[in-house]
Amino acid sequence: MNERMPSPSRPKPGGGPLRGSVPEGPLTRFTGEVLPPFEAALAASVTAPPGLTPVVEMALRRAVGVEGAPGSRWRPLLTLAAARAAGGTVEAAIPAAVAVELTHTASLVLDDLPCMDDAADRRGVPSTHLQVGTGGAILVALALLGRAAELLGRVPGEGGALASSWGEAFGLAGMSGGQAVDLTGAFMQGGAPRRLHRKKTTSLSSLALEAGARCAGAEAGTRDALVRFGRDLGWAYQLADDVQDWKEDGRLGKGAGGRSPRAQSERLLGWAIRHLETAPGLDAEGRLLLEALARKAAGFPLAGEARQWA
Repeated sequence: MNERMPSPSRPKPGGGPLRGSVPEGPLTRFTGEVLPPFEAALAASVTAPPGLTPVVEMALRRAVGVEGAPGSRWRPLLTLAAARAAGGTVEAAIPAAVAVELTHTASLVLDDLPCMDDAADRRGVPSTHLQVGTGGAILVALALLGRAAELLGRVPGEGGALASSWGEAFGLAGMSGGQAVDLTGAFMQGGAPRRLHRKKTTSLSSLALEAGARCAGAEAGTRDALVRFGRDLGWAYQLADDVQDWKEDGRLGKGAGGRSPRAQSERLLGWAIRHLETAPGLDAEGRLLLEALARKAAGFPLAGEARQWA
């Protein structure tokens, strides 16, 4: 998955009763509050053990954005916002949010490998395999995944459930299976392969919301609604990202029913927001914050919010 955010031509909403009701700049205020402690915890999570080769340590820190560009961080922000919306605290959800970002970073390291997308750079620096070799990059990705599992397993009262959901999200029923379908081109057949292909993107955004809800001790109905919100948001984001890629490649595509990917993205964003509107157990301010985050991630930001991630 790419880290660029789409540059929309207009901040058109995705639909639903929350439209236009979000106060100006809630996401800007929220990120200003929660990103400093999150970044500190993320840096601590990749502290190298004694004896690790310095070049590997630097590659690890660059991969997660502790050194260099940090990326958008919208997935861990979903975790933190969901925890707050469900009545929990940001502090309690930070380890889970770090685990979400480590998992995302591992997927990027693997995606960039010569046997996958064969990308030469990531976030303005050489891809991990160009810094430490293919074997080193695989080990960096495994280290990130191991640390993510460790952090999720330690969440009080929810560690087992979160570790189980994390394994499913990254495994063959989720991100890894979606990537496998992508590599073989089987998703073009439609049906089950196409549905699995979508999980390459949607599994992690769904997990991010579930993690936040579980850290807040939310009921099953709240968790389920937030997981559905994350699923539709994840695909809306991916379609918007496809639009950006096609623009850079000088191509323009149409999707199902003749709709452009951007129109499909907006439609999915509307579905995501409807899941958010009907989710039980969320406070009003939290719903508005999650909506603002969703709109910006999908490239349809609210008035007062910057169109690009800082």
